[in-house]
Amino acid sequence: MSKGFSRRVYIPTTHSNWYWHCRYCQNTFQKEKFVQHNANAVAAGRVAGIDPIEQISKRCIRIIKTPEAEVPSVCVLCRGRTFSKSGFGPRTVILCDQCEREYHVGCLRDHNMDDLKELPKGKWFCCAECNRIHTSLQKLIVRGDENIPDSSLHVVRKKHAESSLESKAKLDIRWRVLSGKMASSDDTRVTLSKAVAIFHERFDPISDSGSSKGDLIPSMVYGRTFKGRDFSGMYCAILTVNQVVVSAGIFRIFGQEMAEIPLVATSSESQGQGYFQCLFNCIEKLLGFLKVKMIVLPAADEAESIWTKKFRFGKITQEELNNYTRDYQMMIFQGTSVLQKPVPAIRLIGKSQDE
Repeated sequence: MSKGFSRRVYIPTTHSNWYWHCRYCQNTFQKEKFVQHNANAVAAGRVAGIDPIEQISKRCIRIIKTPEAEVPSVCVLCRGRTFSKSGFGPRTVILCDQCEREYHVGCLRDHNMDDLKELPKGKWFCCAECNRIHTSLQKLIVRGDENIPDSSLHVVRKKHAESSLESKAKLDIRWRVLSGKMASSDDTRVTLSKAVAIFHERFDPISDSGSSKGDLIPSMVYGRTFKGRDFSGMYCAILTVNQVVVSAGIFRIFGQEMAEIPLVATSSESQGQGYFQCLFNCIEKLLGFLKVKMIVLPAADEAESIWTKKFRFGKITQEELNNYTRDYQMMIFQGTSVLQKPVPAIRLIGKSQDE
């Protein structure tokens, strides 16, 4: 993808009466009718689209943090800030369709990485590793539901035993990776909408620090572009129990160096049953298979101890964070700490460690 344009455009309809809306959207429409007349809400500086009472007492609010840093470079090789806005030449900037890092066409040639004569018509990858990761993800999406090994289901069985949860029917627990860009079937679109509903159940609308309007959650789940932010590289992992979506997580893989997991949630009725631990285990093993080195995520203060004690994450240093944000457009939220964890290596049976 070249810098300066996007291949995806989302045009919302203005004729809402002719379209079906989920319960969350219906509630939001009703709340917004009264908020402009609510003096307390206006005085509190509340974010549009958020219930003023829930905003204070119940749910998680996340606002994207804009880094207060120097003007970012547009090429990870030369660290230059200039680029050509038209035509094709050495200063044309191209983005890797997997790690999303930016390169000058001329710098790619100088570093013997690629000798481009024109902008690629399809996807372009900066290295073989990014190509392999992208291909593996597409194959996983096409396969659909994946069975979960017994080793990953141990925590669910343990939780059920501790809570004396018994079911006459056998639990059919599976996981699946989805991409909004590949949501060609009604089944995929419905499943993604269920993931959006779970995120909205646990989080209020996510807004940009420069705006009090809009909600980024649907754009993140469906991989859309929203107000200049490109979420096309995001994937949604879900866990289903007897075909019901109970837990979901959004992740993005920035090549082999790092993957981020900006949002995770489990439905209220499925809390405390080990479902997210099971889903996280599946995501972690996938990243290990893809040879990704590090997982990075934002954690609210009240959740930080869970990530550090149960999932063995650690706080990232400011220097490490600066190195990441210098090359990658990460999702960082106000009022959260950024944590990281090395991805455990996965040894494939019948394969050498060097493969």
